[in-house]
Amino acid sequence: MKNIFILTFILSFQITFGQNIEYARGIVETLCSKEFAGRGYVNDGNQKAANFIKAEYKRLGLQHFNGDFYQALGFPVVYYPSKVELSVDDVELAPGTEFMVNAGCPKVSGRFKILYIDSASIDNSSEFTKLESKAGNKFIFFDHLKNTKFTHPERFKLVSNNAIKAKGIITRDLEKFTWSVHPEWADYPVVQIKKGRFSHFMIELKIDIDAQYKFHNTQNIIGYFKGKTQPDSFIVFSAHYDHLGMFGESTIFPGANDNASGVAMMLDLANYFKSHPPKYSVAFIAFTGEEIGLLGSYYYTQNPLFPLNQIAMLLNLDLMGTGDKGLTAVNATQFKDEFLLLQTINADSNYLVSVNARGKAQNSDHYYFTEAGVKSFFFYLMGNYHFYHDVHDSYEALTFSKYDEAFSLIRDFTLQYQK
Repeated sequence: MKNIFILTFILSFQITFGQNIEYARGIVETLCSKEFAGRGYVNDGNQKAANFIKAEYKRLGLQHFNGDFYQALGFPVVYYPSKVELSVDDVELAPGTEFMVNAGCPKVSGRFKILYIDSASIDNSSEFTKLESKAGNKFIFFDHLKNTKFTHPERFKLVSNNAIKAKGIITRDLEKFTWSVHPEWADYPVVQIKKGRFSHFMIELKIDIDAQYKFHNTQNIIGYFKGKTQPDSFIVFSAHYDHLGMFGESTIFPGANDNASGVAMMLDLANYFKSHPPKYSVAFIAFTGEEIGLLGSYYYTQNPLFPLNQIAMLLNLDLMGTGDKGLTAVNATQFKDEFLLLQTINADSNYLVSVNARGKAQNSDHYYFTEAGVKSFFFYLMGNYHFYHDVHDSYEALTFSKYDEAFSLIRDFTLQYQK
C-alpha cells in the first residue's frame, strides 16, 4: 500500500488555515492507485475506497449520525473480473485502448464470422428478408452505412438495433472509448474497435468476455461537524467516490478527475472546517453508486439521516481537477440569488476566469436533492482535459491547475452563505 504511506507523510505537513493542494494530490493518488482497482466491483475496489474515506473522517474528527459513518445499501451490477480478450483475424487487441464492449455486455466466447451489411441488404426487400438467416451466429458490421440515405431508413434502424438477431455488433468509428457500468445485462455484445486499427475487410473475430453479475453491497459515508450557533441548519458537501473499476484482470479505469478529485476537495474542505468551526453544521457525504445511476444519492434522499428540510444548501463536487476554463454551476438558473453571490465572490477575488450558469440536469448526485426541494448546486471545473470514463483519466494526467482558486471560491461562498 505504497500510496497510503505517501499520503500519511503528506498528512503530517498539512496546512490548517486553508486549502492544501498537496493533501488533495495525495488523496487522488491514493484513490487512483492499483490497490483501489478503479473503486469499482473487482478486487473489492469500491470497499477499499470506502474504508479509506471512513478512516479520513475519523482522523479529521467528524461525528456520525447512526453509530457509524456508513449507510448501507446495495444494487445489482454487471462486472468483468477475469478474461476480456479479443482478436480480429488473429491480431490481438488491447482492452481499454484498442477495444471495449458495451456496458452490461453479456458473457460471450468463441470464433465468429463478420457479416458486412451493404445498402442493397437494406433497400432490396428480398435481400432484407434474408438478413436474419444470414446474421445467425455472426457479428455484423455496418459503420460504413451511417451516412447513407436509404429508401427504407426504418430497416437500417432495425439492423442498428439488432432486430435481425445477430450474435453481436462491431463498430470501429471511435477515436476514444467512453465506458460505463450497468445494473442489467445488455441484450447482445457490441464490440468497439479503435478507429483506424483495421482498415481492411475484417473476416473473423475471436472473443472471450467473462462477464459476471452480482448484488453489490456498498455504502454511503456520512459525517459532520456540529455548528456553533445554528446546529440544526446544514451545509452539505457531497462527492461520489465510486468509479468504473476494472475491465478484466489488468485494465483499470482510475477515475482521477471523475471523481477522486471531488472526494479530495470535499476532504480538504473538511480539514478546513475542522480548524474553523462553522456557524451552521457542515455535513460531508461520499456517495456510492453514482456511475450506475445516482443510486447512492437517491437512496440517501429516501432515507436521510437528518431531515432534508434542515439542509440550507448542498454543494456537490465532481470533476474538480482542472479549472483553466472556469467553473460551471448546475442549477444556477434554479437558484439565481445564490448563483449571483457565487459570481460576485469570484469577481471580487478574481479566482477563476469565469463562473458559468447551467440549468437543471440529472447528471450528478445533487439531482435527487433538488427534486426533494433542497437548494443544491453541482460544481464542476472545466479545462484542457479530455479524459472521461476512460483508462487515461489518471493521477499522472490530472493538472490541478486551478485547484487552489476553486477551493477558495467554494470556501468563501460557504462562509458568506452562512451570514
